Order: sequence, then C-alpha cells, then structure tokens
Amino acid sequence: MKETRTFRTRFAPSPNGWLHLGHAYSALLGYASAQASDGEFLLRLEDIDTGRSRPHFIEGIEQDLAWLGIQWPQPVMRQSERFDIYEQALTKLRKKGLIYPCWATRRDISKAIEATPGGTKTWPRDPDGALVYPGMYREISESKRQNLMWQGGSYAWRLDMQKACDLAEAKNGGPLHYVELSEKF
Repeated sequence: MKETRTFRTRFAPSPNGWLHLGHAYSALLGYASAQASDGEFLLRLEDIDTGRSRPHFIEGIEQDLAWLGIQWPQPVMRQSERFDIYEQALTKLRKKGLIYPCWATRRDISKAIEATPGGTKTWPRDPDGALVYPGMYREISESKRQNLMWQGGSYAWRLDMQKACDLAEAKNGGPLHYVELSEKF
C-alpha cells in the first residue's frame, strides 16, 4: 500500500526585523494552501543569526501572524535548537561527497563575478534575483582543502548541485520534476 503524506507548508522568518507586506503575503499563501489541502502550516523561526535575532521580533512575528488569522502548532520550531539534526544531515552529505567547504567571502564572490566578461550584468541570477554562486573552492585538490581546513579560517558548507542532481536522478530513475500549484487561494 502506498504511503499517503500530509500536505505541509511552513513560514520561516528570521527574527531580526519586523515583518513586511511580502512576509504577510507569503504566510497567508502558505496558510491558505495548507487549509485548502487539509494540511498543516508550521511556523519555523530562522533564529541562528544570534547577532541579530531578538526576542521582541519573535513576539512581533507571532502577534502579526495571529492578527492575520493564521494558526500554527506549538511549540514553534526554532532552528537554533536543531543544530544536532543539521550536523547529522551534514555528516550524511559529506559521506556521499555532496558538499564541500568554501572559504570565499561575499566580497571574494563579488570580485570573481565582476572579473568575468560582462560582470554582474550578464552573470546568471536565481529566481530571487541574487547572483548565482560561481562554484569557488568546489574543484580544489583534496590536499589544498585539507590545508585550508587545518588553517582554521571561516568557511561555509556548499552543496555540489550537479552531484546532488545526478544522485537524485539516479535514485529517481530519471529526471526530477515538480508540478507547481496553479490554484488560487
């Protein structure tokens, strides 16, 4: 028998400022989608930026959503309480060779893109308009990677999208696809 899955959506604001109209629209759309599908709407706080997250912004988010008529299960999921889960996921991704450390700063990335023919004007952008990451540090040798790791500088884990897509397609037995909801809520 095929397992049925509950429709679930979430709204995940960072409590480092007040909600704006775009947040309200996104939350209302997610909530309406969950309601229309007899699903679940979750509130998940992206509170891992400890330098900017503030308790009064969390209170404001909850008050604004309640004012909009949005309800969510308690307790609210907080990303800052899930680091052990993320470490487990990172370990799995590392073992599969799907992630790599990247030491590039935003400035380094911007400079690398500017140095290409056409610079930022012709560089690809994601659906939100942000410049697509150029893949710095993805193809460095393992010895260079190990040396950088031992030096102890700051880095971020990046997903090797091509490897991840190849693995997903192999597991799926072909190309991945999705269907965007076309109903209006």
